[in-house]
Amino acid sequence: MLPPMTTALPVAPHTDAAPSGLGRTLLEKDELDMAPEDTAGLQWLDALATPLWLLRPDGLTVWLNGAARALIGLEHGAPAAAVRVSLSSRFPAALEQAAAGRMVEVRAIVHAPLTLPLEVDLRLVPAPRPSGLILAEAPADSGARQEMMRLNEQLIALSYAYPDIRFELLRDGTILDFAAASPGDLNVPAERFLAHRVQEVLPDPAAGMLAAALGRLNEGQTVIGLDFSLPPPSGSAGDTKFFEARLVALPDSDRVMCSIRNVTERVEAESAARRAHHLLSDAIECITEGFVLYDAQDRLVLCNGRYRELFSANTDLITPGASFEEVLRGGVERGVYRVPDGDLEGWVERRIEQHRGAGPPMEMELHDGRWIRIEEWRTYEGGTVGIRADITDLKAREAELSAARDEAEQANQRKSDYVHHLSHELRTPLNAVLGFAQIIHDEMMGPNNPRYREYAGQIAAAGVYMLDLINNLLDLARIEAGRMDLHEEACNLSLLVDLTFGMMQPRACEAAVALCMEIPDDLPSLHGDASQIRQMLTNLIGNAIKFSPPKDGCVRVRAELTEDGGIALTVADNGIGMRPEQIPVALDAFGQVHGRDQARDRAAERGSGLGLPLTRALIALHGGTFHIDSRLGVGTTVRLTFPPCRVGGGMQRP
Repeated sequence: MLPPMTTALPVAPHTDAAPSGLGRTLLEKDELDMAPEDTAGLQWLDALATPLWLLRPDGLTVWLNGAARALIGLEHGAPAAAVRVSLSSRFPAALEQAAAGRMVEVRAIVHAPLTLPLEVDLRLVPAPRPSGLILAEAPADSGARQEMMRLNEQLIALSYAYPDIRFELLRDGTILDFAAASPGDLNVPAERFLAHRVQEVLPDPAAGMLAAALGRLNEGQTVIGLDFSLPPPSGSAGDTKFFEARLVALPDSDRVMCSIRNVTERVEAESAARRAHHLLSDAIECITEGFVLYDAQDRLVLCNGRYRELFSANTDLITPGASFEEVLRGGVERGVYRVPDGDLEGWVERRIEQHRGAGPPMEMELHDGRWIRIEEWRTYEGGTVGIRADITDLKAREAELSAARDEAEQANQRKSDYVHHLSHELRTPLNAVLGFAQIIHDEMMGPNNPRYREYAGQIAAAGVYMLDLINNLLDLARIEAGRMDLHEEACNLSLLVDLTFGMMQPRACEAAVALCMEIPDDLPSLHGDASQIRQMLTNLIGNAIKFSPPKDGCVRVRAELTEDGGIALTVADNGIGMRPEQIPVALDAFGQVHGRDQARDRAAERGSGLGLPLTRALIALHGGTFHIDSRLGVGTTVRLTFPPCRVGGGMQRP
């Protein structure tokens, strides 16, 4: 608002300065039909600081003073008629009001050569002399005011383009001014903002939070930031909106600047990112293998629980930000890994090189015996992602398969040896049978030679040997195939041992070996297959006689109850014995520990190597156990243990 202006022309102070330039030109009578006293008045007006115009009713300028010339930037020497003032549609009414003697305030646009149009505020009054003209006055600071208004308009335009809602408040929350591109974000009509307190206009919880913040500002704080959310208005569709507010107390003033920003999109984006992160974390956590991720600087980013479980002794070192080398060396120092002796630093360097190069999969043994398979890949950003799988069971199965393969190879070798021994054991007596039979048949020593009788005995002995060999082979085959039947009955061990001694006595007498039996009279009966028990006794006693020393040899057969109620049947000799590593060989089919020079070289003493394996299979068929103890030069003891369920008059089921 411009200050009021009277219709009379101001009286200029006395000065000797004469009008210059365009002012002097306009004062000449050939341009304006003025009386001399009118011309003198205009000279004084030309020296005023207030911009003045004399206008014709059509807006053409007939005179302007130096201040007006400077305001519009009119070039020196340009005629006044080049300046035109446009009042648009209000001009006729303004002229009428001015002609009637009233002061009229209008916004006008001044057009001058070589300059841009300029908007100015003018006050119009009729000029007393010369008549028919209008005197227009503009404030002296009009240019600065116009620039300020222009900048203010630009700021207002920018404020509407800025996403924040900004309030100018008093300390009690009264809203002095606001600017908002979208005032509806706060669910409040824009007309309610002015002349109200912000805590009364905004809905809860924003109102309460802003009121509390204003209270803290009044207590001395200068800057307060807070977050709040606003649900959609009741009865309307929409989602909750999220805002950030910042209140700043202006120094040396009772005003507060408050900016509120709608951050709903950012909050929703962050929430979606968190959900995606949680989803990915849950998926990684559900992996059965250990998962670990290192960044481009080789620092730990994340790992799952399985990874921590695999390296539980190193858990406190497995923290985000720790370098791979720190974690590795810490594990080595704590003995997590099985590192070769004397190569600790080399092992660590090779492992770091393999990790940074993301080389082929590798297997690593931990100190507790577990095996870990490590696979690593490089990410696009230069990081490393790794999988750690516990392959302990796989390694155990590999070891089992390797052992089974070795055993199969050994079994195949035993099979070859078995066939070789079998062919040898059968060919030798068969050759004897064929040779002696041919001698007798051809009467090569003459008719009725007494030696034919001895040869016939040799043939019979070879036949018996081959029959026993074949029977033993068939028994072993039936037992391994699960087709050996037991004809069970209550057996008297004393009687079975006595019968076996009777059968083996001739051989023992020939070898000068004593047979001793130590069986209590009150020993309970044994429920089993009597023929198989006798066969076990025959095999064990025959071996004992064969390898006992002549003349002072002794074979003892003992039976007794065990602590758990079973019966232990023991056959012991004081013969040449075996070393511990020879015992497995003796238990293999056709296993021959001692050469023929260590046993008496007679056909009757020659063994097939099936006695011990067959005895072990027969006692297992009865549910018992077989144990052999032997020392070289001391003797051999074989212990057959029958389970408690076979002791007594009848078979007792467990």
